[in-house]
Amino acid sequence: MVLNAKNNVCLVQVNYQYGNNVFLPHSVGLIQAYCQTIQQIQENFKFLDFVYLRGDPDAVAKGLDNPKIIGISCYLWNWEWSKTLAQRVKVHHPECLVVLGGPQVPTKPQNFFGDHPYVDLLVHYEGETAFSEILLEFLKETPNYQAVQGVSVHLENNRCSVPQFRDPNPDLNIFPSPYLSGCFDYLLDQPYGFHATQETHRGCPYSCTFCDWGSAVFTKVRPYSDSRLEAELKWFGENEIELLYNCDANYGLLPRDIGLTKKLIATKQKMGFPKQFRAAYAKNSNMKVFEIGKLLNDADMSKGVTLSFQSMDENTLSVIKRNNIKIQNFEELVKLYHQNDIQTYTEIIMGLPGETKNSFMDGIEKLLDAGQHDGLNIYVCIVLLNAEMGDPDYIKKHGIRAIKTPALLQHSSSSQDPVTEYYDIVVETNSMSELDYKQVFIFAWVVQAFHSLGLTQYLAIYFHYQLGFSYKEFYLQLLDFSRSHPDTLLGKEYTRTTEAVEKAVKGGHWGVVDPKFGDVIWPIEEATFLNITCDKDNFYKGIGDFIRELASSNNWTIDNSLLEQMLEYQNKMIIDPYAPDSIKLDQNYNFHEYFKAILFGHMSQLEQGPCSLIITPENCFDGDLERYAREVVWYGRKGGKFRHSDVANIDVD
Repeated sequence: MVLNAKNNVCLVQVNYQYGNNVFLPHSVGLIQAYCQTIQQIQENFKFLDFVYLRGDPDAVAKGLDNPKIIGISCYLWNWEWSKTLAQRVKVHHPECLVVLGGPQVPTKPQNFFGDHPYVDLLVHYEGETAFSEILLEFLKETPNYQAVQGVSVHLENNRCSVPQFRDPNPDLNIFPSPYLSGCFDYLLDQPYGFHATQETHRGCPYSCTFCDWGSAVFTKVRPYSDSRLEAELKWFGENEIELLYNCDANYGLLPRDIGLTKKLIATKQKMGFPKQFRAAYAKNSNMKVFEIGKLLNDADMSKGVTLSFQSMDENTLSVIKRNNIKIQNFEELVKLYHQNDIQTYTEIIMGLPGETKNSFMDGIEKLLDAGQHDGLNIYVCIVLLNAEMGDPDYIKKHGIRAIKTPALLQHSSSSQDPVTEYYDIVVETNSMSELDYKQVFIFAWVVQAFHSLGLTQYLAIYFHYQLGFSYKEFYLQLLDFSRSHPDTLLGKEYTRTTEAVEKAVKGGHWGVVDPKFGDVIWPIEEATFLNITCDKDNFYKGIGDFIRELASSNNWTIDNSLLEQMLEYQNKMIIDPYAPDSIKLDQNYNFHEYFKAILFGHMSQLEQGPCSLIITPENCFDGDLERYAREVVWYGRKGGKFRHSDVANIDVD
């Protein structure tokens, strides 16, 4: 007989594996680190190894060592897997107390237990204190989990108790760091490249209706201490964490963030790690964010700086409770970042309530005209359960219709997932019909694949500045040409995309898997780019035909020799998977200087005349399509690595 045996507790937080890289389970690490500061928990409970990989849920549940309590951290990307695991735990360990927490747990769970009878408790909002109190309650002869604030309890007949929500703890420093407390030390010998997440504060002062960040961590900003954060940075460096993902809602919001950034850079300079840093930057970008971005960029640690809008339409912004920076300030910031060779990207969401087809397309025109040519990322609108947009009254008011589709977990492996995750994607609102939505999606596809990824960017810029032709009209005309020439490479890509959209709005997958580029899920615009770069000469032959038709319909006179030089320049600027070490491009017009000048408004500096432009690729891929796709698109999209020389980043002064 084993005397004084401890109760086994299993904490679960699974994420996707990206190649050989996985994230350390930070959220449940925080819970374990805090619980282990409580003597009664230390004496009565044993924490099993974390579950952090997406294995087969039944095998994971069956393999657990007599768990008495299991706590599962849930969000959009692991919700279905987590529920499946919970169900299988009840099959293999029927006496185990099953607890779900995290941002995906519904704040209005009245009917939840009827649909999910295998769940015992739900933890709402912050989980450290609530979970510790669940463990302490478990030790009582007759536990009363309804006494724990912030917890919903599964009652008889699948009824739900009415939760008493817990106020957030004003002092985050009572929660120890899972890194510094040693929770993850045993994992570091595993054969993975670990990525880490770090909170410097909790809270978001904004209340965008499409986002659940403010509801999840509350609006008041609460910081961790500088000493804790600096000690964590040292831990990341010592343990060779390659990517550090900051999980604040607004990095750069607090004055101290510049100092923390300098500490991070000093850590890399001393220890070689972390190599890269990624963050959700403060929504209304300012010079403080620029300084942070410049520091990181100069240290070769930047994954780009976000200058986001979500929408350019004032009515839509009012509906979603979003305030943007002014477009004039944005244009100045884009130039400033470009002049300092710092990559930026701007996020736009299609399908937001209040947005129309025309307002969306006009918004894209404004962003391109302001100089955001490379870093435009357009996303579908996901209805999050606990966001205001997920509220039934809000949905009814704005006529939101969402369809359940397999989640687009871009760049994850397509064969690794035993359980499909789903997103609720908006495909119709009062202001945008489903037909309009599909046309918006196709427009977003052509702008991202052809302009932002560089395939026709310089041509569109030329016609915009030289002939006053709008970007919007250029790409609408390109879509018309593609639709009317179905046998061309352009036409085939258009057909494939429209067919994919038709399937997606009926519940199909939004991503593309092409075995020649590896076992990777690609967003559709990236799949198009990859296909075209494997047959660039044929593609630019079709683009030449398009421009001739465009010129004819608009009564433009374009010298054929000039057009051929333009097409050759545009072609050669895109990195080729089959390219030799160097390419010599002889021109009668110095397009390199031309585009360098017009992007910054220095048309007077343009000097036309014969020149010879030597383009040396950063990488020579020798037809290795998987490596090409990984380095140029997956790793390189936000760094502009799809072309040989980023002319937007060349100083023209």
